[in-house]
Amino acid sequence: MTSTRARFCQRTAVWVAAVWFVPMSVSVAAEEKAAFPAATPESQGVSAAAVRRVASEVEEYVKNGTIVGGELLIIKNRKTILHEVYGDRDREDKRAMERGTVFNVRSMTKPLTGVAVQMLADEGKLSLDDPVAKHLPGFDNDKSKAITIGQLLQHRSGLPLTILKVKIDEHPDLQAQAKAIGENGPRFKPGEKFWYSDAGSDAAAAVVERISGTTIDRFVAERILQPLGMADSFYLSKADDPRKKRVASLYLGKPGEWTRFWKPDGAPFYPFAWGSQTLYSTPADYARFLALWMDGGMGGGKRLLSNEAIARILAPVSPMKALGTDKPYPCGFFGLKPHYGQMSMLYAPGDSPARTEVRAFGHGGSDGTGAWAFPAENLIVCYFTQSRGQVSTIRLETTIQDALLPREGTGKVPDEMKPLVGTYYATFGPFKNTPFQVVFRCGKLALDIPGELVYELREPDKEGRRQLASSDSTGVSFKKDGEGKVSALLLHKTKTTYELPRDKPDDAKEPKK
Repeated sequence: MTSTRARFCQRTAVWVAAVWFVPMSVSVAAEEKAAFPAATPESQGVSAAAVRRVASEVEEYVKNGTIVGGELLIIKNRKTILHEVYGDRDREDKRAMERGTVFNVRSMTKPLTGVAVQMLADEGKLSLDDPVAKHLPGFDNDKSKAITIGQLLQHRSGLPLTILKVKIDEHPDLQAQAKAIGENGPRFKPGEKFWYSDAGSDAAAAVVERISGTTIDRFVAERILQPLGMADSFYLSKADDPRKKRVASLYLGKPGEWTRFWKPDGAPFYPFAWGSQTLYSTPADYARFLALWMDGGMGGGKRLLSNEAIARILAPVSPMKALGTDKPYPCGFFGLKPHYGQMSMLYAPGDSPARTEVRAFGHGGSDGTGAWAFPAENLIVCYFTQSRGQVSTIRLETTIQDALLPREGTGKVPDEMKPLVGTYYATFGPFKNTPFQVVFRCGKLALDIPGELVYELREPDKEGRRQLASSDSTGVSFKKDGEGKVSALLLHKTKTTYELPRDKPDDAKEPKK
């Protein structure tokens, strides 16, 4: 019987499209046209209304302050069916977002580090079962000698999120940083569990440097970026780099309260190239990278990775957990859960990695960037913002699924659910007179909490309570008046129940549409 891993590799190999190297002097529009020429949504079997719905969601993020600015790219059948920008690249300097803006993609660097390691494995220069200590002397100690290269890629090394205590330039180069990581050692037994680790990713990049004899940024540029034509992707904002003027400023805070904490005309944000982050890229460029995975390792008319390497990357290893915790990583795709492969975020039904089938893959970055590929639909979506955090990215997953991945019967609200759908007003804690909305998304009833996510609701239990699919401690039920009409939503959190009436208070906020 063919394994799930082999079947997935066979499927990805059938989608082959040429992605050519484009000189840096060519315009952004010309580069995009060469890889993903423009087409109408209808010509690719997608309704214009569905595409517009995803775009409208991002427009609303800017209007309500969820983000400062953003860029959205939707590619269907390798054709660009939408590419728009919203808001500001730099709010204080009044610089509008432009197509081709360059973003600090943070952890979206990790997949490129992973591909670099896989390339060396393909060439026989390392084995994923190698102890890291074989290549990095800093790991040759009782604490770290059991850690393997494969565990670094899987985030199962036991290493912490980071060893940096105060500054990001505590070490002179990546080799010194990796030495300190190995000497610091793991917090958990290697292989014991998933624990998201920037430190482990940086160590993986240091292995690439040690074996290849060149820095990680140069290796990735020569072996990945140039063959794929990713001419607007680079690691450091050097003073003389003409692309630097297109980099978006960075914002920290929360919706409606963003503070700019870095702008590109200052000193470079990073001291040197890491494996966990430090890549700058554009939505159009990153789509080229995801196409490498979709095409079974083919890119730029050449084989860059073996089928076996792609299968390793896209095979689920662990249910993904949130940073610094064992709690599940939040996900906006209903019916799917985030898993982790080898430097890859994978979305699949079920809790057991060995018994699930990947429906989508990609990666996100903590400054608000995300990219997803859906092989069965030949669809790529890239959504980048410079507003730190992942709330808008995860929220958008629900809309992408509901609008662009239609299932039979998802668009129409069933008659039995119509009385439940609507707006309810919270009167507790930070949600004073704030509208919560019960909606129908992706064929499921869901609760949309402002400033948070759209939470899928499970089927009701015998008491009529619907638990959040992502939480066993929170659920909702509905209160009816004397005439049998739904008059309020009851939000059950652990041992407390809050009542959210349907009647709008005089000072209530307007619900977001």
